[in-house]
Amino acid sequence: MLDLATINAMDTAAFCRAFGPVFERSPWLAERAFARRPFASRLDLQLALYGALQSATGDEKLALLNAHPELAGREAAAGAMTAESVAEQSSAGLNALARDELERLRELNRAYRERFGFPAIIAVRLNRKPAIFGTLEARLRNTREQELQNAIAQVAEISRLRLTELLGSDPAAPAPGAAALDHGRPRGRSA
Repeated sequence: MLDLATINAMDTAAFCRAFGPVFERSPWLAERAFARRPFASRLDLQLALYGALQSATGDEKLALLNAHPELAGREAAAGAMTAESVAEQSSAGLNALARDELERLRELNRAYRERFGFPAIIAVRLNRKPAIFGTLEARLRNTREQELQNAIAQVAEISRLRLTELLGSDPAAPAPGAAALDHGRPRGRSA
């Protein structure tokens, strides 16, 4: 687990090695977030990474989307996925699909890429096979603009999960005991 002092002391290369994998094959986003050092908190780091994503140009966002592997697709078959993607897809059971499921998913991947010009992206760690299949089928009815927004939102969620794994906790989670406070007053007391 990386602490804030260690993160803030990193040079560009070390920071990109540590946080580049937060975004699939796109370390340039970590390099842009590095420029916002020093980070006052883990949340500040997360916001810097998210800000780099949101401030990317349309072409850069499209390149980021196309850096993602298909779900149980050709990259998985070729053993060409990042360690992070392998773990994520395995957690959703996409590495152990029945033959008919694999054929259906490959058809959905093909239809999605053909319709939108980039692979379907879903934060699979938060889903199981039925939800993944249903989501893909539903998203095929969307417009390209809707899917660009959906895909970037999914990339943001994937990056949040990856960052949480690197840091050992969710940077946006309230501090211990914070849930018991309401505007500085303990809950259950009248003002």
